[in-house]
Amino acid sequence: MKRVLFVTLFSIVFALALTVAGCGGGSNNQVQLTGTSTTVQFGDATNDQVAKFELTVTSITLTGASGTANTSNLLAHPVEFEFSHSAGTLEPVSLAKVPAGTYSGATISWSDPDVVALNAGVPTKLTVTPTSGTANVNQSVTISNTASFLNLDLDLASSLTINGTSGTLNPTFNMTATSVAANPGGEDDDNGDEDDVHGTVTAINAPKFTIQTTAGASIDFSTDANTRFKDGLTQLSDLKVNDVVEVDAQTQSDGTKLATKVELEGGEGEGEEAEGLIQSLDNPLTTITIVHQVDSTNTAAPTTVQISVNAQTVYSVRADKLSVTGVFDATHIGKGQRIEADADGQASPIVARKVKLREQALIGTVSNVAGSTFTLTPSASSAFAQQAGAVTVAVTVANNANLKVTPADGATVRVRGLVFFDGTNYTMIATRVDNN
Repeated sequence: MKRVLFVTLFSIVFALALTVAGCGGGSNNQVQLTGTSTTVQFGDATNDQVAKFELTVTSITLTGASGTANTSNLLAHPVEFEFSHSAGTLEPVSLAKVPAGTYSGATISWSDPDVVALNAGVPTKLTVTPTSGTANVNQSVTISNTASFLNLDLDLASSLTINGTSGTLNPTFNMTATSVAANPGGEDDDNGDEDDVHGTVTAINAPKFTIQTTAGASIDFSTDANTRFKDGLTQLSDLKVNDVVEVDAQTQSDGTKLATKVELEGGEGEGEEAEGLIQSLDNPLTTITIVHQVDSTNTAAPTTVQISVNAQTVYSVRADKLSVTGVFDATHIGKGQRIEADADGQASPIVARKVKLREQALIGTVSNVAGSTFTLTPSASSAFAQQAGAVTVAVTVANNANLKVTPADGATVRVRGLVFFDGTNYTMIATRVDNN
């Protein structure tokens, strides 16, 4: 039976495991206990028909080269990670120790795939084979003597073949390694910037606190005078064990995490979160149905989750560092947008205290490039197009966006950012543009 926690409904997000002595639950590999402080991260190069793709990963080991020994398991506990929501970004899944040296590849043990794709507009849980296996990554990386990041980016388009309501799975990862950014404030998600880490507070020992993430892992955060506390929190002493929180952090030179923002999502075990793509809305708005990515209320994960809203529901935009001009509220909300719903209590459907607009990734063809703007045409078979019915999305590239490629007419790109809906048209403020 899979254990699934409610944190960005879907963020799972959100997802970090602190390496400790012992065996990685379900794995016979001894946990790696010595070496450089290394944050292991997952990301996704998406298959745009897929709305949810989750695996349980029980073991990650590195194969030594040039005199470097093989590592033991880099995970202290199995990690349940939903990849689709992380398309175009990276999220931490473990704090590990990795001896400095050169490694020729990695071996990843996985099981329990949970895949939902849009089939003729209907969210459909696929029957996937095989249900467990090992992914071999044949790429060389070097871990330095300073705090590092090991980034494992799932190539979902190459990993999954869909045939109707069935899927054949062969997880394929791309692996890179980086060091902590030299200049604080200049980090990206691959070298120190940690956003939207969701979890439940398990310990508080000022100036530090510990959370158990949505993947069931544990991470320590430090705080200082510059840490911002939000939504009912004004200082660390307001935080309580069992509170559900969302944390932004920067990785320090020694590999520790300094919280830059701590936001309360729910109090003392009563909070609940749900995150996913909007499948349907009623009018006037009272119920939102989202395609399930993570759900804490069911032992068997549902395909969709219903969210009730009312006059007290607060709508907000998780803008991070963006300057946002789009509107998001009960009358400016559309199918295909990715949202997070925060609720108190655990009734079903959940009654949302807050509904947040979250970043998502779209793949499409570029046209009408003019300075920092262009038109993106998603594939008609994509989950977004099947849900939204949108033909085009008008994209504005943010000033501080991470441009891996420069948009050009006729090119196919993946764009990550905030998608807005004005009742008729969809627009996006893009934080990242890269090759599909």
